[in-house]
Amino acid sequence: MKNALYITFLVLFLMGINIESYSQELKLFDPATSGQKKPKKTKQKLATEFYIDGEYNKATQVFEELYEENPSDYYYRYLLYCYVQLEEFRKAERLVKTAKKESGKAYKEFSDMGYIEQKKGNVEKANKLFAKAIKELPANKGAILQLANDFRSRGQSDLTEETYFAGQKLLGEEYGFESELGYLYYYLEQYDKMTDAYLDLLEIKPEQMKIVQYRIQTAFRRDKEDQIYPYLKQELLTRIKKNEDANQYSELLLWLSIQRKDFNIAVIQAKALDRRDGGEYFRVFDLAKVMMNNGAYTQSISALDYIVSRTGAKDQVYYPEARQSLLSAKYGDLRSKNNPSDEEVDKLSQEFLSTLDDMGRFRFTIPMVMNYAELLTYYQDEAEKAIEELNILVEHPGLNKAEKAPVKLLLGDIYLLNDNPWEATLLFSQVEKDFKNDEIGFDARLKNAKLSFYIGEFDWSKAQLDILKAATGKRIANDAMNLSLFIAENLDADSSTRALEYYGKADLLYLRKKDSLALQTLDSIFMLSLYHDIFDNVWMRQSEILLASYKYEEAKELLEKIIDQYPDGLLADDAIWALADIEWSHFNNEEKASEWYKKILTDYPASIYTNEARKIFRTLRNDFPLNEDADSL
Repeated sequence: MKNALYITFLVLFLMGINIESYSQELKLFDPATSGQKKPKKTKQKLATEFYIDGEYNKATQVFEELYEENPSDYYYRYLLYCYVQLEEFRKAERLVKTAKKESGKAYKEFSDMGYIEQKKGNVEKANKLFAKAIKELPANKGAILQLANDFRSRGQSDLTEETYFAGQKLLGEEYGFESELGYLYYYLEQYDKMTDAYLDLLEIKPEQMKIVQYRIQTAFRRDKEDQIYPYLKQELLTRIKKNEDANQYSELLLWLSIQRKDFNIAVIQAKALDRRDGGEYFRVFDLAKVMMNNGAYTQSISALDYIVSRTGAKDQVYYPEARQSLLSAKYGDLRSKNNPSDEEVDKLSQEFLSTLDDMGRFRFTIPMVMNYAELLTYYQDEAEKAIEELNILVEHPGLNKAEKAPVKLLLGDIYLLNDNPWEATLLFSQVEKDFKNDEIGFDARLKNAKLSFYIGEFDWSKAQLDILKAATGKRIANDAMNLSLFIAENLDADSSTRALEYYGKADLLYLRKKDSLALQTLDSIFMLSLYHDIFDNVWMRQSEILLASYKYEEAKELLEKIIDQYPDGLLADDAIWALADIEWSHFNNEEKASEWYKKILTDYPASIYTNEARKIFRTLRNDFPLNEDADSL
């Protein structure tokens, strides 16, 4: 059945029929897709199905009737192919000559007669007729496309290309067939020629940019050897140098560089284009945000510095937002560092303060105030000052509830970190009440549920989590489900909650960046009994704390304990995945990493890490099989 459908769609494509609309029509005749009685098939559909099924005698009979009723190109082509398949070449020749008398298309007659001769085995005669067909082409776009499509449908790529070239000579500047040539070269995987064709198209018709981008993006997915990108990049640079005023090439190179995250080239092109447009900075600014979102903070900072230095307080379009975005990029850069110096932190803190004092604390600067509050809390141990900054916004009369909600959640987090859970839950509850059916309201409820977990109110916490499992988006639902399951699995049979209490306190200590106390509290759980279901979770949490402090050897020991003592537990594959990452990313031990990735594939084939583990494992052993069974290594 699959083969029949494939052949159906292939034939329809070659015949120039809209496959999508045809497939919808076929559904109308499929009793499996409808409870209604199967409608009677039209003669056209019946004939087409006969042809696809290889019943050419039956197909010929119906198509002859249809062609007599309506001598359209569609019926003509099917009938011609039927005669050729049945090797009724005289009938095919008479059909071609009759059609030529009615249409006057000599090029069409030579092309189809050449096709017949080719099928008869007269290759030399066929080639002469094909050459005549191209020579007889009129200076008409429709005729040229028709002949090219005939050749392409028969798999005659060289003749298709030759037809387009002849069309270029016939029509001159009227139409160059660049798009059609690009499409042909794409299917032939001649990517250099495809690239040249699309760039030639852009030179003539810059408005075709979106189509060219789409075609190139599609080709990227097919180009396994990555041949297109280096050639396209070099060709664009060459054309830009030859014609600096051709913005379309710079626009395409900017788009290409962003696609490939080649941000150094992207910044150069964005600046050049903005200068040509008379000092507008929207390209550089948009690019800076893209780079920031991709973690390219250095390039983003450079781009935003460029805007700030060339605008000023009087420029109300770019300057204020660029200045605020610049601080966001610098804060992102600081957070990405393993251990930023006190000098770096203090310098950025002063920059936040001076900018806020200059611009004010109001609706527009909410993100900047929140970033500053995080910096004060997590990097400078100045939570009280952070609380003051956030309270300015919470108490601001010009802000509505929606604008205050994220500020309240951050403020609640900071209260919780500073041993004031009651203020925290008050703020979370306010947001939850104001936004009961919104994502931020669900987030507030999750924070309240976690707070209850930290302070040992497990029944209340689980009740809230169970509500959230079915009431929110994927991220919050997953967090709620995991914590709810964790509580349920680790409550002792005698309703003792001591192990969970220690675990919750340790989590809160870790949030407060009191790593040593968190580790000690988790160790206390092992003193409660010789065995507990929570032990593997304890080792996992301890390993996460150690990894955050770059104590890889100690973390490895704990992860190996999980695999050794809980090989069938839910965390076993997580532990293996973490060990593999440690060996590869931090110790550069590819051999040991390969062993761990292989263990996931062999011992835990149902793991969520299996597909990614297989990819990395193949990379590490330099093995890229083209036709390998999906379940093999």
